[in-house]
This record gives sequence, structure tokens and C-alpha cells, in this order.
Amino acid sequence: MSLPRLFLAIAAIAVLAAGAYWIVDGPTVGTPASAVRVAVQTQPVEHGALEDVREFSGSLEAHAVLTVAPKIAGQIESVAADIGDRITPGDRLVTLDDDEYRQALAEAEAGLEVARAQLAQARSDAGTASRSLRRVRSLHERGIAATAELDAAEADAANANANASVARATISEAQAQVETARVRLGYTDIRAHWPGDDAERVVGERMAEPGDTVAANTPLLRIVSITPLTAIIQVPEQLYTRLRHGQGARLRVAGAADAAFEARIERIAPVFDPATRRARVELAVPNAEHRLAPGMFVQVGLVAERLDDTAIVPRTALVTRGGRQGVFMVQSGDAGGAIARFTPVSVAFTNGARAALHEPADLSGEVVTLGQAQLEDGIGIAPDGPTDDAP
Repeated sequence: MSLPRLFLAIAAIAVLAAGAYWIVDGPTVGTPASAVRVAVQTQPVEHGALEDVREFSGSLEAHAVLTVAPKIAGQIESVAADIGDRITPGDRLVTLDDDEYRQALAEAEAGLEVARAQLAQARSDAGTASRSLRRVRSLHERGIAATAELDAAEADAANANANASVARATISEAQAQVETARVRLGYTDIRAHWPGDDAERVVGERMAEPGDTVAANTPLLRIVSITPLTAIIQVPEQLYTRLRHGQGARLRVAGAADAAFEARIERIAPVFDPATRRARVELAVPNAEHRLAPGMFVQVGLVAERLDDTAIVPRTALVTRGGRQGVFMVQSGDAGGAIARFTPVSVAFTNGARAALHEPADLSGEVVTLGQAQLEDGIGIAPDGPTDDAP
């Protein structure tokens, strides 16, 4: 066969094939819509509860942070805690060299002994002056002692009593100095202590080593409470009115979708940031297993709305026809077989691959989830695969 004839044969075959397709599968003029069979996929409409969960990015912070610092200057003798160590109240953390403070206490105690001796001497002198005054006064009353002698005895007694009072005051001062020296000596033994009922905390940072000479109030350790942790998020105005103290939430580490943790709202800021139009919300995260740590970025899911008994359809079933949102339901046609019936719906919210409906709440049956692009109201369909009913 010549080349031109071969081309003519191929063209003829193509025309015949196209005509056959049009006769077998394509619509003809006057063919009713229900006679057209479009292959689609369907799923049943569900009924039940669904939540509208809104996710917000945030970060974790320690529930409490304690910075350990000495109240006195000195040289560090030892550090008994390191990063990651779990500590309880009363545990020794840092020890400062105490030689200087022990010497100061010894000096204060010696000064107290001197003051006590001075008080004893002053009391003895006051007793002697008092007895002398009584003797001179008795002689004066009998006319034996002169008035000047009586005046001198009274002055001596008054001076002796004043000296005794000064000695007593010196005792009090010396005792205070001893207590001060004893307290400062105690400051060389730095132990864990914090307010509240936390039974245990963790060393989060260590900033000092043995041999370092530090001034008073120099940070040595940072101790954090990680049970619970606090999650910080910023929420917009439209969700703010739906929040309440104690409301539950779900939390996951950013980038790790397979780990979920429980949380609850603990504090809600009463003001909005004028720059972002968002309010700060703090959530308590129990963290009983210590799998979370301060500084982590997290995603917090808050329930904005919950419908307990509503119709739920796949999000892939939602389509728009004539400016209205709806779904194609599978119904039986007049001539047998299935047809697609467009049903307008009102979507309450979506959650992942599912959509909760406000209306109609009693929707039931099979809904088209694949192939809607070729559908119009009343068109024939072949659910779950291509049709085998071609004439």
C-alpha cells in the first residue's frame, strides 16, 4: 500500500472511532441528564460530635524560676549541683570558703565576753556606790555628814548606775554582733529553698565553678520548676470571648504531630496588644513525665466550638454551584440507577478532613466526594467506579 493510501486509512479509522465513542458514550441531542452516567466516589454522611479546634503557635516557660545567688562575697569552695540535677528543699547547692566568717564570729563572741565582764564590774561599782550613799544619807540625817558629802555620794551612785546601764546596752550590742556573725557564717552554706509546695525542681543553668571569687548577689545557679510548665500563646479577638479559666486544650511540640499533651487555661490577659490585636493566654501543662522543657515551641489547640449531634461530611464533598455551597447526594433516579442531587448546606466549621454542618443537621445518605467537577443537579452517576450500562 502506498504512503498516501496508508494516511487515508488511518484517518478513516480515527473518524470511525470518534463516531463510535459519540454513539456509545457521548450524549446525544435530547438525551436526558439522568441517562448520562458519571463515575464518582462516595462516602456516607456521619452523625456525631465534632469540635472546632483552632491551633496557635506558642512557647513553653518554666512555672517558676529561682536564681541562686550568695548574700555575701567570698570564694566558692564547692558546687554540689549541676545542670539537670533534681533537687528538693534543703539540699546543699554551693559552699563558700568560711574561714573569714568563722574568725569574725569568734571575734564577736570574744567581744560579748568582754561586755559581760564590763557589765559585772559596772554592777559591782553600782552596788558599792549605792551602799555608800545609804551610809552617808544616814549620817547626814543625824547631822554627822555634811550636805556636800551627801551630794557627792548621790552623784557617785548615779554615775555607777549609768555605767551599769551602758554595760547592759553594750551586752545587747555584742549579742547582736554575734548573731550577725553567725548569720553571715550561715550564708556560706547555700541550700535550696523556695516558696510554695513544689516538692522538686531542676537545675536549669550553672554559672559558677569552685575557686571562683564572687560578689554578693552574683548568680550561681538557675533552678526551674517544670511540673507544671506554662504555655504562652496570643489569641485574636474573635476567639477571646469564647475562652474561660480552666478550659481544656491540646498541645503538641511544633513539628511533632504524633505527640499530644493535655493543658488547661490558667490566666487570660484582660488587655489586648494594640500592635497585634491579640491577648496573652497562659496555659498550665502538667508535664508529669518530664517530656517537655522550657523554651520549646509548641502548637496549642483550643476548642472554639463543639457540636454534639450534627451531620458531618468529608471536606472533599463541598462544592459551589450558582454561588451556593452544597454537596451532591446520591439518590435513586426515576428510570432506575443513581443520580446526583445538589443539596445546599451551611457549614459550621471544618476539622481536618471533615466538615460539621449547621444545616441541614439531619442530612443522611451517601455524598459524592470525587468527580463533582462533572456533576450538575440530576445527572446520572455510577458510584464507586465507571458504569457498565453503556448501550
